[in-house]
Amino acid sequence: MQPSSALDCAFTQLKSKQPRYQILYSYLRGDQPVQYATERLRSTFKDITARWSENWCSIVIESLLDRLQLKGFKLENEPAKLVLEELWDALDLSLDADDIARDVAVCGEAFLMVEKTDAGVRAFANAPHLCTAHYLEDNPRELEYAAKWFDSGGVAHLTLYYPDVLIHYVATKPRSEVTEAKAFTLDPAFPDGEEKNLYGRIPLFHFQRDRNSECGELQNVIPLQNALNKLFADMMVSAEYGAFPQRWAILHAGTKSELKSAPNTILEIPFDAESGQKPEVGQFAATQLKNFLDGIDHIAMKIAVLTRTPRHYLMQNGDMSGEALIAEEAPLSRKAQKYTHRLGVTWCQAVQFMLELSGHAVTENDIEPVWDDVRTVQPLTESQVRLNNAKAGIAIEVQLEDEGWTDEQLARIADAETQKTVRETEASDVARADALARFNAGQVKGAPNATVAE
Repeated sequence: MQPSSALDCAFTQLKSKQPRYQILYSYLRGDQPVQYATERLRSTFKDITARWSENWCSIVIESLLDRLQLKGFKLENEPAKLVLEELWDALDLSLDADDIARDVAVCGEAFLMVEKTDAGVRAFANAPHLCTAHYLEDNPRELEYAAKWFDSGGVAHLTLYYPDVLIHYVATKPRSEVTEAKAFTLDPAFPDGEEKNLYGRIPLFHFQRDRNSECGELQNVIPLQNALNKLFADMMVSAEYGAFPQRWAILHAGTKSELKSAPNTILEIPFDAESGQKPEVGQFAATQLKNFLDGIDHIAMKIAVLTRTPRHYLMQNGDMSGEALIAEEAPLSRKAQKYTHRLGVTWCQAVQFMLELSGHAVTENDIEPVWDDVRTVQPLTESQVRLNNAKAGIAIEVQLEDEGWTDEQLARIADAETQKTVRETEASDVARADALARFNAGQVKGAPNATVAE
């Protein structure tokens, strides 16, 4: 694609992301406006300054993120492994891993920049609304180019990343005020706006939830969240005005007072004595809030089904056994497993590039990401499974490795087993020596087939 066409395409994609991702993250934070079905309702409740919401978008995302904990990477190449461990700690990549997982869950994509500076290799997550990626049509796995824009010095900058060249553009105003691609011109800080890409590859890594769409977990939740907030707001208004008793009294016109409906008040309705009406009193029925609660629970069930979030995360589901809990959370565990696979592939590409910049040649297949166990585990059930597997001949070390235990943890177990064997051997040797000494001293009688010489 020609640079001018790529600039237009990148600008359009970047500009369109701003409002979409802003809305998604506002719902994640709980900044959710009440949506009314008609203008009449909006006008009726416009003077109500209070805002009520139950932020279930956060529950959907956080329940998934709890199972997407990247602990590090496995490598057979010991020197490269030590370098990677140093980079992991020095660059706080665990924090970037958390940010990337959150961006992918919310927006459907995330970005990681890897580059080499005078201070060494560095890597950092980029906000998804600042970056975009364009893939080849004939090979959707290969990046044609990537783009990133940002504000610096009060003006917007936009860079196109190609495998062989970086093209820099600059505008005369910040991003929020740029409305069209032609506002960008080649950056005079670089000859012809270009800079040779010394890496030979695009240093911006694109994490995706789904290759065919930029769609996060909240895409189908937001309409239900709006409906839930509407029901919740209606319930609170009803509780304010209709849940407390309101009494009425039909009195003589001489006792007329202003009619004013309010909780725990009496509506005085005047009448003319000549009409034949007699004084009368009564009470309005209080609004049943259970109707609202039932509607909220119904929406909770829909959200649980759509997002595979366990129902007991969203609503009261009674006490469950350990096995029932595992079965209830199994769909979420499987979803998390898919995330670890998709994220892990791109993480291996990024780590391989980081090691290449550090002077270590390894392939992506040499790198294995290590995640916390995404399954719901009950200690008793887990121990029984391990015991049954051990009886079937599967070594405990193999089981623990499959569960995601690190090399260091497995080494500690092997160490402990070795020390235990040594202690048992030493104890056995001492016991045999003691028995032989007592036998030689004549303290042991009737030892068959044994002599002092033996």
